[in-house]
Amino acid sequence: MKDLTGVMLLAITATCLATGFATARPVEPIAHVEIGNRSHAVLSARGIVAALDIRRTTQCRIPIVWTDADTSPASPCSMAFLTLRAPGNTHSHPASFPLAPYGTEDDGLVQLRMSLRHLDASSKFPQVMVSAYTGGAHCCSLTSIFDLRPDGQWAHLELGALDGDGEPDVVDIARNGQEEILTVDQSFLYAFASHAGSEAPVVISRYHDGVLENVTRDPAYRNYLKNDLADRRRNWIHAGRFEPNGFLAYEVATKANLGEFAEGWRDMLAHAQSTKESGFGLSACDLKPASEKQNGHGCSAQEKALLPFPTALSAFLVQNGYITPEQAASVTDTPKLASAGPQSAPPPSVPEPAHGSNPPPPSASATARPPQTDQAVSSSGLLAKSGGLFPVLAGLGLVLYLVPLLIAYRRNTPNQHRVALITILLGWTVIGWIAALVMALSQPSRKR
Repeated sequence: MKDLTGVMLLAITATCLATGFATARPVEPIAHVEIGNRSHAVLSARGIVAALDIRRTTQCRIPIVWTDADTSPASPCSMAFLTLRAPGNTHSHPASFPLAPYGTEDDGLVQLRMSLRHLDASSKFPQVMVSAYTGGAHCCSLTSIFDLRPDGQWAHLELGALDGDGEPDVVDIARNGQEEILTVDQSFLYAFASHAGSEAPVVISRYHDGVLENVTRDPAYRNYLKNDLADRRRNWIHAGRFEPNGFLAYEVATKANLGEFAEGWRDMLAHAQSTKESGFGLSACDLKPASEKQNGHGCSAQEKALLPFPTALSAFLVQNGYITPEQAASVTDTPKLASAGPQSAPPPSVPEPAHGSNPPPPSASATARPPQTDQAVSSSGLLAKSGGLFPVLAGLGLVLYLVPLLIAYRRNTPNQHRVALITILLGWTVIGWIAALVMALSQPSRKR
C-alpha cells in the first residue's frame, strides 16, 4: 500500500523529479523551428543558414549522422537532411548531412527540430543543435551539435541518445552569460531500481572548440547541486522513500561530485535496502567490460549473481568516474568484489574523508537498516495500525483507481506521464478511467 502511494506521488511530481532544474535559468535559442508535417524548414541568424529537408530517395543505406537510428530502411525511403551555409564566410563551403530515415514512429524518426544557440562563447558564429525522437519502443531523443570550425569546415558532435522526447536543456546556472547543457547520467536508470524509482545525477556540460566538457564539479555549480539534492530528497521522502536504492545511488554520486563522498556513503548505509528485497542490482558480470562478458556468455554463474548493493554501488561509481579506487577501498573490501556472493556484504570499515569532508563517525554495517521512524511501513503494518475495515476498502479502491497508471509504468509506455495525469485528474469519472486504461494497454512497451 505504501509503495502504491509512492507511485502516485511520483506521478504527480513527475515533472519536478524528471528535471530537477528549478533553479537553473533556461536560455532561449537565437532561433528555433520544428519541421512538423512540412518537408522543409530553414533558420537564418548571425551569419549561419541552416535548412532541414525531408526528401524521398533510393539511396537509403548511406552513412548517416545518427547511427542509433534504423540504418537499414527499405528503398525508397524518406531521409532527413541538414544543409548548412555561412554566406558571409569566404573560407567555408555548404555542407549537407544525412541525419537518418524520417517518417512515422514505425519506420523512422519523428519530431525533428532545430535551434541556433551560442553554446561556444569564443565563437563568433552560433552553433546548430538538431534533435529528433526515435519513437516506438526506443524512448529516446537523438541530438547533435553542428559547428563551423575555424578552418571553414563543418563538424558535428553527437550527444547520444537521451531519455525523453526533446532536445537537452540549455541553461545559465551561474547567471554569467555562459550557456551550459544540462542532462543526467542515464547509466543509473534501471541499475538499482525500476525506471520510476531511479534517480540520475545531474551532468553539466560546456561546449567549446568542438568538445563537450563535463564541468559538473566546477565550484560555480556547487549550490546548484546542493539544491538539486535537497529538492529530490524532499520529494523522495514525501513519496514514502519509494525504492530507496534508486535514490541513494544518486545521492552518493552527487555527494561525490560535491567532495562529500564519505557523508553520502554513511547515509546510504543507514537507509539502503538489501538487493534481495529490492529486486534490482548489478552483478560482477554487469560490471565487466563488454569485450569480456560477451553478452553474458563469458561470465560464470557466480559472476552473474547480484552483488550486495553497497558492493555493486562502489564498483559502479568507480567505473563511471565518480570516485577513485582508493575511495572505494576505504568503504569496501575491494579484493572480494568479483567473488562476493549475492547475499554477502563487505565487512565494516571506516570511510576515509573525501575532499575535505568531516571525519566519519564509527563505522556502520553495509546491511544496516534505517531507524524505525525511517523504515517504510509494510501493507500489513498499515492495516494493523488502522484497526478498522474502512482503510482496507480505501486501499482496495486506491489500487483499482490507479490500475491504468500502474499498467503504463509497468509496461514503460511512451505516454505514461499522460496516462498518469488522466488517471489522477479524471479517473474519478468512468470515461476518464476507461480512457486512461485504453491508453495504457494500447501503446507499445519501450525497451528497458
